[in-house]
Amino acid sequence: MVVAVSTPGSFFAARKRAARAVDARGLLLVACSPDWTTTVHAVAREFEGVNVAACNAREALVRVAATPDRYSHLLVENCCDGGLLDALADLTSRASGSETEMLMLGMGATKRQDLIAIPSANPSSVREALMPRSDRIPAEQAEIRLSDLRDALRGSMIETRYQPIVRMSDRRPMALESLARLNHPALGMIMPDRFVPQIEHAGLAAELTERVSACTFADMVGPYLAGLDLRVTVNFPLDVILMPDALARLEGQRDAAGLPADRVIVELTESRPVEDFDGLRVSLEMLRRLGYRIAIDDVGPAVPRLAPLLDLPFTTLKLDKELVQRIESDPEIDAFLARTTDEAHKRGLIVVAEGVETLSIWNRMREIGVDDAQGYLVARPLPISAVPVWLEAWIKATSFG
Repeated sequence: MVVAVSTPGSFFAARKRAARAVDARGLLLVACSPDWTTTVHAVAREFEGVNVAACNAREALVRVAATPDRYSHLLVENCCDGGLLDALADLTSRASGSETEMLMLGMGATKRQDLIAIPSANPSSVREALMPRSDRIPAEQAEIRLSDLRDALRGSMIETRYQPIVRMSDRRPMALESLARLNHPALGMIMPDRFVPQIEHAGLAAELTERVSACTFADMVGPYLAGLDLRVTVNFPLDVILMPDALARLEGQRDAAGLPADRVIVELTESRPVEDFDGLRVSLEMLRRLGYRIAIDDVGPAVPRLAPLLDLPFTTLKLDKELVQRIESDPEIDAFLARTTDEAHKRGLIVVAEGVETLSIWNRMREIGVDDAQGYLVARPLPISAVPVWLEAWIKATSFG
């Protein structure tokens, strides 16, 4: 259901509240109608230092897909969204980590339940829509029932998003990481850190992994991703990667999709320390014989027995994003990441830095020898329809900007 805004309160009170919401980041406008263009520019002039940047829907998608959050609001007229309305709404949602809020200009059809629509091109409606919103319960505060999670695994609530990974030496896109989302009918889009631990505690991790893998492989050979020459990463919890049946199902899904094994990276996500090194080695060697690549996720000093873990047959090491984001402020973390990158390279591993959100972090990670980068500076996790749009713009760009 699309929510239409009204115009309560006085002109000056609404103007003052909207000014606090818009701030100096400005507005990003996708509009075809002169009425909407004129109205949005007129409202923006009421606020000191607020600019309006106009562009088409594809360019808007590229701008909101990556940090920094340069705009307080994205305003999109429904008749010129280029078929990207839902993708734009996804990338400006709370679940994406964006601080840009999207508003739809005019009433139109959309799958989004939380998207505000401004029904007519008049200044008071636009001004009111720019006011801060307090009518939503943040997904991180909402209770998720186990019955909902079981329903999600049986139905269509589990969705995938794809976050690009690029090579630092030449910015070449190398892979996409498939990330699970739970699209709850009442709570909206929920991030994995809110529902995956509960699923694992309930013993349903294998079912979730199987569902996400099946969706990912279908997407990789589907109309949006086929022919892009990118690898894809699928997350496997430790308990699942130790299950021979789970690995057999993975191989069956991949083979049925017709996706070559060397285009798949199985990423070990550790919810608990590795205790059975021999069992893990058997599983990893089986995957390697089948042609898969294997990554170890969230590597940091807190990982127990890191040295023997790195001696297992991995192909990729991923540095913990929280550490990466603290590299400029903590010399000990800087030294750990540099040392770990060096140790990984001695073992022939590719090193990926997660959480690369600023150009200064990018530059420092490249200085210490990290191979690939993943994070909001490159792109947020993208809905599948947004991947080709982002990819085209990324390849054309020669630098960040």
